[in-house]
Amino acid sequence: MYDSVIVKCPNCNEEHQFQTKSGECNLDVYTLDNCPDDVMVNVNRHSPCRCDCGVFFEVNKETRTAVLTSGRLK
Repeated sequence: MYDSVIVKCPNCNEEHQFQTKSGECNLDVYTLDNCPDDVMVNVNRHSPCRCDCGVFFEVNKETRTAVLTSGRLK
């Protein structure tokens, strides 16, 4: 199982679901504001995320914000 963190695209604010397998993994859903630290550990395991608006982004774990990246999908 996993937990999800809802992250808004930094370009268009569309919501995306980032899955993480750190923490208790009870299929809980969090936002960047209320996500426990242990769940944030591998929030970027499928990053970068490509939004429908065309940008790539991931989570800056220290600031708990979505940030644009210049990479390709893994």
